[in-house]
Amino acid sequence: MNALGLYLAKESIGISDALEHVESDEVIAKLKQKDNFYTFFVEIVIILDCWLVLFIPYLIISNFIKKNNLSKK
Repeated sequence: MNALGLYLAKESIGISDALEHVESDEVIAKLKQKDNFYTFFVEIVIILDCWLVLFIPYLIISNFIKKNNLSKK
């Protein structure tokens, strides 16, 4: 998932660079639309990464608590 996010971020930077040198309004509109699309997916990847960073410790902690409760009984 991170590889996809890095690839899309790299492409987005390339599009931003291309926007600086393009003079055609049609090409600018297409590049901005493509940049918005890539930015949207990069944000989704970041949200999913953050969710995983929070969810995995939750699973570990809840599993640890369950094992402790079972061992006390």
